Amino acid sequence: MNLFLLTQPDAFYIPKLLDRFMQEKSASAHVVGAAVLKGEIAVENVPDYLRLMGVRGTALNGLDFVRHKALDVLDQAAGLDDVYSVRGALRAHDIPEHTPENVNDPVFLDFLREQNVDLVASIACPQIVREELLECPPEGVINIHGALLPKYRGKLPSFWVLANGEEKTGVTVHYMNEDLDDGPIIVQKEVPIRPDDTLHSLVLRSKVQYGASALAETVQQIESGTLETKDNSESEATYFSFPDAEAIRRFRKRGRKIR
Repeated sequence: MNLFLLTQPDAFYIPKLLDRFMQEKSASAHVVGAAVLKGEIAVENVPDYLRLMGVRGTALNGLDFVRHKALDVLDQAAGLDDVYSVRGALRAHDIPEHTPENVNDPVFLDFLREQNVDLVASIACPQIVREELLECPPEGVINIHGALLPKYRGKLPSFWVLANGEEKTGVTVHYMNEDLDDGPIIVQKEVPIRPDDTLHSLVLRSKVQYGASALAETVQQIESGTLETKDNSESEATYFSFPDAEAIRRFRKRGRKIR
């Protein structure tokens, strides 16, 4: 089976998820390419992250990102296979990188057909996937979400479960449709929330330790034709956007930190 990925630049989580997924997936599932799309790492998003993390936290996060960028450059120059970026993870596993402006463009869809892509997987894809793309690969389009759907649809679910005092969260791999975090659920894995969890530690554990395995298991089930989906009920859904000031205060009052 030929698999194509939709993702975005990242230094902290997605590279490790990709690396672990490539190690855990079946040998018969071939990742034939990945679209790396402009996403959350952008100047216009700095005010939001200043509000969420504060000046000190934003600065520290920025310095850590710069450190990862430098290590990625050194890694590439030395011909090593460490993963400090999404592009580094793709290089390490010989996955061709593509940078389409719009994943719904008919030219990009024709490209997927030419590559005989059977299944498309979204890993934090920053663009809305429209009907034409959803219907393009024979096995559909799947998405990995950092919560136990149908609860906690939307942005930063790991922040919201900490702010709301939940004792557990999880990851969900589901078929995509044009609605937000909707579509039949394929695989879910529960993730316990620890008393000392920060936002960073919870996202890292959820996405890498549990998320990569859930994605590999989903691909294996689709490939073998053994999957059984369950309803992602709209009536039970809860939705969250980027945290406002009240939510950030609640998060901090519970003793939670970003890192």
